[in-house]
Amino acid sequence: MVSIDDFCDVLKQSGYFDELEIKVLQAMLVLRRERQVKCNANTIASSANVSVTNAYKYLYSLQQKGLVESSKDKNKIFWLSASSDPFPRFMSHVIREYMNKKDLFDRLSSMYEKIVPLGEVWGGEKVRENYEKDFLGKASFIVDVSRADVLMVLKQFNNDFIFVDSLRRAAERGVKIRVIAEEVDSNLSDKLRKIGIDMKLGKAWPYVIVSDGRHGITHEFGDGGRWFLNIPTDYKEKFEGFWKTAEKV
Repeated sequence: MVSIDDFCDVLKQSGYFDELEIKVLQAMLVLRRERQVKCNANTIASSANVSVTNAYKYLYSLQQKGLVESSKDKNKIFWLSASSDPFPRFMSHVIREYMNKKDLFDRLSSMYEKIVPLGEVWGGEKVRENYEKDFLGKASFIVDVSRADVLMVLKQFNNDFIFVDSLRRAAERGVKIRVIAEEVDSNLSDKLRKIGIDMKLGKAWPYVIVSDGRHGITHEFGDGGRWFLNIPTDYKEKFEGFWKTAEKV
């Protein structure tokens, strides 16, 4: 049996449901398990420990999202929708919202490139700093500033969407991307090959991502390490040596 608490936790993780919406929905799920399938707002409000006014407000909100249905009587009765699974339909609304925002950000990207043409990385300033968190965010930036190549030595390839999407954009710009990893998931390697990434299996140190031989980030402990910009390194030469002995995936 599915746990009501687990279900409500996933609702919360989605980011598309208000805290009180979840509270009202949780109360209705509990009432349903107690065989009170159809209830008035007073009963639901009491179970959810919210005011009747709030119960009505969030019941109507949940009805708009397809999770709740109601009678047309003056003293309305509410119940959880069993007409169909509401989440695929809800997902359609989310996708529509995403497509609208994608169009917006595509326009912003085009406009920004005209207002601020591509130039030197970090204004040409040399940067060398330690970091303690946000490896994937910084790694995505290193990939985004690449012009010619990206070389990666990793323990395990992280399938984070933002990071993988930065690699996809780089590949579309014509950047050559090669990866040496100690562990590679076969399904992921197929996905990366489709993007245009060349992968090999092998052990090497340090774990590092380098773009154009001048910008990079190391992954040394936990979520920390060092990152640098506009500083020539010998990482590329070392990588080529490792690449020759690594095993093709």
